[in-house]
Amino acid sequence: MHTCSKSGFLYVFIIFIVASSYLQAQPIRKPTQYFAEVGTYLSSSTETPFWLRANQYGIVPNRSPVATFRAGLYSAYDTNRYNNGRWRDSKFDVGYGFNAVVNGTQNGLSYEHNVLLPEAYVKVRRGMWELYIGRRREKFGLADSVLSTGSYAWSGNAMPVPKIQLSIPTFMPIGFTKGWLAVQGTFAHGYLDANGYIDNTMLHQKSLYLRLGRPRDVVRAYGGLNHQVVWGGRVADPANVPSTIQADGKLPSGLQNYWYVVSALYPKQTDTSQYNYFDLTNRVGNHLGSVDVAIEIDLVRHMLYIYRQSVYDDGSLFLLTNVVDGLNGVRIRRNDPNAIVRDILFEFLNTTNQGGPEFIIDDPQRRGKDDYFNHQQFRDGWAYRQHTIGTPFIPPALGPRDQYPYGTFTSNNRVYVFHTGLAGSLPLHGRALSGPIAYQIKLSYSRNLGTYNSPYSPIRTQFSGYASVVAPLNVLGGLQLTGNIAVDSGTLYQNSVGTYISIRKMWTANQAK
Repeated sequence: MHTCSKSGFLYVFIIFIVASSYLQAQPIRKPTQYFAEVGTYLSSSTETPFWLRANQYGIVPNRSPVATFRAGLYSAYDTNRYNNGRWRDSKFDVGYGFNAVVNGTQNGLSYEHNVLLPEAYVKVRRGMWELYIGRRREKFGLADSVLSTGSYAWSGNAMPVPKIQLSIPTFMPIGFTKGWLAVQGTFAHGYLDANGYIDNTMLHQKSLYLRLGRPRDVVRAYGGLNHQVVWGGRVADPANVPSTIQADGKLPSGLQNYWYVVSALYPKQTDTSQYNYFDLTNRVGNHLGSVDVAIEIDLVRHMLYIYRQSVYDDGSLFLLTNVVDGLNGVRIRRNDPNAIVRDILFEFLNTTNQGGPEFIIDDPQRRGKDDYFNHQQFRDGWAYRQHTIGTPFIPPALGPRDQYPYGTFTSNNRVYVFHTGLAGSLPLHGRALSGPIAYQIKLSYSRNLGTYNSPYSPIRTQFSGYASVVAPLNVLGGLQLTGNIAVDSGTLYQNSVGTYISIRKMWTANQAK
């Protein structure tokens, strides 16, 4: 299991005790859902194909074959207290979730062989506010949540980061606007790798999104942003401190620097014992995120959803020098959950511009080479447990890290991706089935240019395809059979065909008694 800093555990423990004191009169309910699953991954090569492991919250090893066992239990909020977008009372409610994964493999990253906990959290809700502590599966941004390549900044590709988060988790109408304006947002403090190039790094994260239009309106517009910062910590090897970090190897931390992290302002002082030239000209920490806009149109039988995520990794987006970079998507959804073709998705991801090929610090229009997901101080990159936190199409570097400049996390952050997805239900009948079979298809083609410092020559092209079916079986009180197949063909990954087959059993609270 991943270890956090002692101070991090102490902070979580204190917050948990404070929250518990408010809940003494509220008994914690029994789990409302349980599940157990057993499955196996097989591949024609040593690599698990891309779409079998991407956006799976870091629980699928990069190497095959794999046997996996998964089990979890969850306690949801009392839905009787929730009506029409609002809570009926102001009392506290509590829920929790726990999900364990055991992978049987001798290949891949060392942590992937162990017992993994992609979810272990306690959540507390009062009115529109929610506080949770622990690990929880999340995605941030206005992209499609099922068929997408994944939101640029936080896609669900890496193991969930342990954190404390206060949020308005669903769009809540602002009263005086009569529901025309609604707000959703988060504010979190988390802990990243305790063991890496920089030990005990921390995460600051926040997001704010607005919706213009009521749920029943024909047109609804969305807009907002998310902001992530990796900060703090100390160089693990005191004998190998680069010039971009203070000689003692310690990165700026403490309450004053937390303000600089949250506000994204440059340090106002020039204390050379705490800051160096890199800190003073690049801000405290590694900042990144996306600015999102979307529109949803009710076409009666279908819902049209169009979205755009503009990416930032420094000031290039503010100066509009990297404005062509971003994730663009269109989804058409049929207003029938049992439609044979319910969702059709088209996406285009571009990260090739990065403000241009030059970095001249005194010329704002030529401060390019944004080098997405890489950083000269935090050389572990925008990653958690060696998995990209953002879009999986900016992958970890292949091969020894020391062959890349500055200990680069990724050697391929300039990509074009053309992607399409399809989902729906197949109304097949039979004694063995208890309902329709759900399916998904994902097809992705990418052109991979490498980085500005180390371009690929020639450009590497890659096709990755995926098809999945989930069949509800009328056996042993109800089982779920999943069959997935994926293929990789190109010059970025090994050419391979892989499968995942599993059996899952789920129980509700009433069934479990």
